[in-house]
Amino acid sequence: MSRTLHLRIKVIPRAAATGIKGRMADNTVKIAVKAPPAEGRANAELIKFLALEFGTHPSSVRLLSGASSRKKLVAVESYSRIPGWFREQGENNSGS
Repeated sequence: MSRTLHLRIKVIPRAAATGIKGRMADNTVKIAVKAPPAEGRANAELIKFLALEFGTHPSSVRLLSGASSRKKLVAVESYSRIPGWFREQGENNSGS
């Protein structure tokens, strides 16, 4: 059985460092990435970051919507760990 988590994310491109920057009122996670939002570089960095955070391969992180937007819906499959920042939101975005 495959487990899938869905995350609402707001990306902040061209940041000094890649990392979690907080949570919005609607529980969207704000993530800063160093890459610019050109030629898919910010999306690629976001996917790599989430794969590392969830202990999975980048191919297990899929961008479901928002490829050209700062607000995105991302699916994480076949993860081996749940990062603390995700547990703090109550894991209510999980699915099966």
